[in-house]
Amino acid sequence: MTNATDMGTIVRNPAGKSWFGKVVGNGYLILACRLLLGATFLLSSIGKLVDIEAYSVDAVYNFGVLPLWLARPAGLIMPFIELGIALGLIFGVLTRLSAFGASILSVIFFLVKCHVLFIQGRQIDCGCFGAIMETMASVTIYMDIPMAIMGLLIMLAPVSSRYWVSFARFAPANLMKKLDLVW
Repeated sequence: MTNATDMGTIVRNPAGKSWFGKVVGNGYLILACRLLLGATFLLSSIGKLVDIEAYSVDAVYNFGVLPLWLARPAGLIMPFIELGIALGLIFGVLTRLSAFGASILSVIFFLVKCHVLFIQGRQIDCGCFGAIMETMASVTIYMDIPMAIMGLLIMLAPVSSRYWVSFARFAPANLMKKLDLVW
């Protein structure tokens, strides 16, 4: 485990000799993934928080894959989960947990869109960005897998890459060590 004060010194060193180790060890790439994924989830959250009923709950109902008793709670909580993921990635706090959440949500969104497009045969506005813009599920489906991959890269990145530029640099090293799996 790298000390919080040492994090910036190892960023340019590859995390291992393999090409994958070099990728996840690249602090610039991991920072770009964190900020891009965080910004995407932040825009999505803000667009839904403007009017949760219209832009989140109705979107979940519109997909028609959850039972009605579960669709409303899922629609109500979704913007807050997305906001938590976004803030964790942007500020670099609990990045593994945030990246895991982003990856899981992206895979779920991909599967739900596949179901709607290919099984149900419907073209719908996915409501991904709420009030910010209208988005069709047939277009945003192409964003889900790259977002899941970015989340996976962040989760697998060493501490030196994950927290190269973040507020986690100011956290006590013993706290980061205790929360290593999610931090």
